[in-house]
Amino acid sequence: MFHSEFFPTPLSAIELMQLDCTGKVILEPHAGKGDIVDYCYLNGAKEVLAFEINKDLQQIVKQKANLLGDDFFDCKPEQVSHIHAIYMNPPFSNADRHILHAWAIAPEGCEIVALCNYETIAKDLRYGQLSKLINTYGTAENLGDCFSTAERTTGIDIGLLRLFKPLVSKEFEFEGFFMDEDEEEEQGEGMMQYNEVRALVNRYVGTMKIFDKMKTEIDSVNMMIGQIGMSSINLAIGHEKDVTTKEQFSKIIQKRSWNHIFHKMNMEKYVTSGVMKDINKFVENQEKVPFTMKNIYRMLQIIVGTRQETFNRALEEAIDNFTRHTHENRFGVEGWKTNSGYMLNKKFICEGIIDTGWGFQVKYDSYSSRKIDDLVKVLCNITGTNYNDVGSLYRFNFDPKKMEKTFDLEPNTWYEWVFFHIKFFKKGTMHVKFKDENDWYLLNKAYGELKGFTLHEQYKKAS
Repeated sequence: MFHSEFFPTPLSAIELMQLDCTGKVILEPHAGKGDIVDYCYLNGAKEVLAFEINKDLQQIVKQKANLLGDDFFDCKPEQVSHIHAIYMNPPFSNADRHILHAWAIAPEGCEIVALCNYETIAKDLRYGQLSKLINTYGTAENLGDCFSTAERTTGIDIGLLRLFKPLVSKEFEFEGFFMDEDEEEEQGEGMMQYNEVRALVNRYVGTMKIFDKMKTEIDSVNMMIGQIGMSSINLAIGHEKDVTTKEQFSKIIQKRSWNHIFHKMNMEKYVTSGVMKDINKFVENQEKVPFTMKNIYRMLQIIVGTRQETFNRALEEAIDNFTRHTHENRFGVEGWKTNSGYMLNKKFICEGIIDTGWGFQVKYDSYSSRKIDDLVKVLCNITGTNYNDVGSLYRFNFDPKKMEKTFDLEPNTWYEWVFFHIKFFKKGTMHVKFKDENDWYLLNKAYGELKGFTLHEQYKKAS
């Protein structure tokens, strides 16, 4: 009907997925015409977010769900940090890639349930990345030809994959916000100037008032045309996606305003992607918290007051990300309790960091590139290096002023980047070595102290 990969999910197959929808925010990354979306809402979902790449199908999905975009591979963790589950029937030709991306962007505590060609699972169980996830975090089963009654049959055995992303980090506690509106504007000191915060709030309030006026005018038009038998017209504002309600519009403006605040604070220098997901989760779920000057200052107080906690969490995340499931990235130390954490090796490996489909380059905003960027932020903090002078790995061979490449990456070639020597390989991996052993020592020393252990002085670089 629409494209070769379009296989609408029959109700009988959805029921086999045993989806828990009640009160949840759910992501459907390949919504099609919305069969899974419909099922989720009929079974009590709070909200369904969706991606759909086909333009015709998008028009159907937009009437049912909150359409975030077309290409699911463009989805970032910050967009979906507040979801509870991902329910999906991805394209059978490369379902493994879609499931791995779902795992990468899913927040902790998220359930992933996916249908796919069972042969994809069977082959991957022998040698692929998917097998690591299934063996550690989930299950897989063969449902047989459960699409035999579908609008488009497949004639193949369908696999059901179920994963659960564990809770491993402590979330920020966003408490103490004021539930009343600003009564009187008071002059105050803070990280952002008082006038700037006041202007931000005034823009938000003014924008919402204008939205109300537009809605009032539309209601007036509908009253007039209804008297001559015409059907009602709707107010829809096009801004990346259609906005039809005041609540949707308010959330978009608030999110952009919070992002403006975080940009002004230069938070990218010390806040990792994990912390930003928590902040985004708060912003997504704060529908009842007024966007006022008092609450903006409360957020700033929380961020500053928990800066040491933020660094400790970033440090733990940065090392655990590379050592939790990767034996070759661990450095063994006598007496170190490995169930409490592993030291990061002097040489370690990053998987899935190179995109070979469009030339040979670092993947933009991938899970792996975010991990190495977070590690660099921690090292900048420890060594007193200005992160603004470093930038992300994705831009390390770019001229920031001209925004163009200064040189092409070559495989099997060592480069210098900030704290490391790095080498890329055609299979998509990157090998990393510390340039200065003292940086390696300080990183693991801080991690050991956080875990309650002391790294022996013998590992420190001789001065």
